Amino acid sequence: MNSVYILLVAAVGLLAPRDGSVVDMLPASQRAVLAKPDQPSRRAAAVCEPGPWGTAAPLALVWRATENVKGPWKIRIATDAALKDGRDYHVLAKDLVPRYDGVCRYEVPRANLMPGRRYWWRVWGATRCPKWTCGAAVGPKGCACGKTGPAPASEVWSFTAADVAPRWIALEGSAGNIRDLGGWRTADGRRIRRGIAFRGQALNDDSVNGEAAGRNRLTMEDFRYLTGTLGIKTDLDLRTQSEIADMKESPLGPSVRFVHNSSLAYKEIFIPEGKEAMARNVRLFCDEANLPVFFHCIGGADRTGSLAYVLNGVCGVDKKDLERDWESTFYPDIPAVNENTTGVPFSDSTYWRSSRHFDEGFAKYPGATLKDRIEAYLVDCGVTKDEIEKLRSILVE
Repeated sequence: MNSVYILLVAAVGLLAPRDGSVVDMLPASQRAVLAKPDQPSRRAAAVCEPGPWGTAAPLALVWRATENVKGPWKIRIATDAALKDGRDYHVLAKDLVPRYDGVCRYEVPRANLMPGRRYWWRVWGATRCPKWTCGAAVGPKGCACGKTGPAPASEVWSFTAADVAPRWIALEGSAGNIRDLGGWRTADGRRIRRGIAFRGQALNDDSVNGEAAGRNRLTMEDFRYLTGTLGIKTDLDLRTQSEIADMKESPLGPSVRFVHNSSLAYKEIFIPEGKEAMARNVRLFCDEANLPVFFHCIGGADRTGSLAYVLNGVCGVDKKDLERDWESTFYPDIPAVNENTTGVPFSDSTYWRSSRHFDEGFAKYPGATLKDRIEAYLVDCGVTKDEIEKLRSILVE
């Protein structure tokens, strides 16, 4: 016997982001600071601009529903118009920004959009089965008792994530300052590939006693995202032996290669130990079997920032963008070139916390451009020119 469906007089209409629109990936505060032409102006603007910092702009979805469609809601965001390759969000009333005149607003947690990619989205609104007594809400496939048709659904709209850098990655756990190394333009108009290398904080705490590894910072959702969606194959840990203690395996599990390479930062990348560590790090990126790589120290700032500066710099990213990437870790309190944010000069022991040491260190090497000087530095570290060209072929679009 064929099912008899009861038609629900209801509608769900999408409001924002508008069909075909471009969605900002960065909050207004970050866009305003990154647009400034030099470090002093960006530092001054960062202090004046209210956050958020160290994160992408939230993806806010807005729709309107008629009175008899009150949720809960199902939202699908997909990378294809047929919505087959998508992710579902099940949304309760408590998850929404307060609703007025049937308007609902939902901020997608950890949307982690790919810049420049087009996405499609749709909203289904649940109602109760009005005639039968099964007590179930009507979903996208209809009522549980089979007597009521599918829930009212919106049209399908699309939007494109703004093609900007940096691309921030948000996790559910406590590891932060995570972003894609890619997205920055090179001098010849090309760009660093996204999805190849990610930089950030450590995925577990430092050891508290130098004997046992620190607490894992990840949730199961983070584990699935990093190993599944991002496909991380190598965890490159730049910390010292005392910081990682007895670690032999990545917090991402045995399927991810764990590489421990105690590394240095700023002016110390130019001393023998720093150069040896840099050579080992660069060679790891020359082997496509290791990619994608997640590289980090404890905070994703100094040792991580120094390696990121060299990787992007030798590929031809402009000095101003190398500085913007380095500064993005610190907004709104960017360490000044030779003073801290209180105006008190750094002592010699803490003076290394400055990007000025990149200028001073690479200036000692020959070359007409910063890219050439960083290449000469890497050759001095023991990296061959063939390895450098291999690195560029992998990292540059």
